[in-house]
Amino acid sequence: MFDAHAHPGKNYPINALVCSASTADFGKLLPFQYKAIGAIPEGGYDVDFSLMAEAASNGWHIGEIGLDRRFPDIDKQMDIFRTALSIAREYDRIAVIHIVREYQKVYDMLKDMGIRRFIVHGYTGSAEMAREYIKLGGIISLGPSAEKAKSFPALLSLPFVTETDMMTGDEEAEALAAWNSRLSALTGIDIAARTEKIMMEALG
Repeated sequence: MFDAHAHPGKNYPINALVCSASTADFGKLLPFQYKAIGAIPEGGYDVDFSLMAEAASNGWHIGEIGLDRRFPDIDKQMDIFRTALSIAREYDRIAVIHIVREYQKVYDMLKDMGIRRFIVHGYTGSAEMAREYIKLGGIISLGPSAEKAKSFPALLSLPFVTETDMMTGDEEAEALAAWNSRLSALTGIDIAARTEKIMMEALG
């Protein structure tokens, strides 16, 4: 199994892309093989872009980054997001994208900036928008919250990877196994195997 989106926890699996919500979490990410350093409103607006760029130059990916309508100052969010995307593009790293009710704005920015390596994590938007992200070269990642989305049945027909959005550990591993099993039963596809294949190809 491969967890396409997790957060730093108690153990250090090699089968997870471990992301941060703040550049202040740099030290927590160090033990992990696949890691991404990011900045989203939940982690605050004080972002160390020089540290983000240094991490990217050393093989780290960028994320999670994005736009979240639940938090104030969307213009400030867009500035941070644009700068972080520029770093991902400069170093040819995957951008791990966080979106809450701003799918079109994020899509427009990715398209305008020519971003081709990205994962939209925790996707709950429409199947039509998911297809547009995939056309750009992106990967759609589904966590358990996707099952509550109106688009869930249609999303199952698209290529996607799976995630927990949990801290790494035994509970995360159990949750990922259960989620993969659930989706495999619904689709008739070995979702765990497909996720691992897609993620390993993306991580290169």
